[in-house]
Amino acid sequence: RYFRRRDTQAVMQALLRQTSKAAGRAALFSPSPPGGVQSCLGGVRHIGQVGVPENYGQIKDGGPGTKFLGTPDNHRELLARRPISPDVLDIDGKAHYKFPIVALSSITNRVTGCVLSGAVGFGGLVSVAGGPEALPAFIEGYKALVPILVFPTKMVFSFPFVYHTLGGFRHIYWDKTMKGIDNDSAKMSSIALFVASGGLTAALASYTF
Repeated sequence: RYFRRRDTQAVMQALLRQTSKAAGRAALFSPSPPGGVQSCLGGVRHIGQVGVPENYGQIKDGGPGTKFLGTPDNHRELLARRPISPDVLDIDGKAHYKFPIVALSSITNRVTGCVLSGAVGFGGLVSVAGGPEALPAFIEGYKALVPILVFPTKMVFSFPFVYHTLGGFRHIYWDKTMKGIDNDSAKMSSIALFVASGGLTAALASYTF
């Protein structure tokens, strides 16, 4: 990195020296305005011992821009066509990659964490607003009002709890043993995590309490 920085600094200094010499020649060989050469160089500032035109690297006021560095004329169009970050979609909108099971497992872990936080927050607000008996009364009222939705609702709330809990155990195992983090092992544990979470969720949703 040290040598890379030195090479970059040397290139920039050479460019600045060339720009300074060009500005000096333009001032010396052009008709002198009132005030002489110093007036011609009035638009030149100094960085260290090297003179740099005020419009250096700019094009809005007639400066050279960065074309001398190899910037193409259609660079604005190219910038607009860059893929989004992270690089999931290509310029034509097609996906570069398929989501592997490990990525889906990681995303699901974060989503279930958000769902759990929201559910706990909702329950807390109901209890604060209506007292300690408000949340059980709300649940019983919901069960009596739409009994057909009881099982799906229990599935919706059970899955985040089960999945996030099992995923937490997996992370504890990873952190403590440093095993199972390779691609093949993570893929197998992600499949097992989804299967186990689905089975336990169905069992919890089927349980009547």
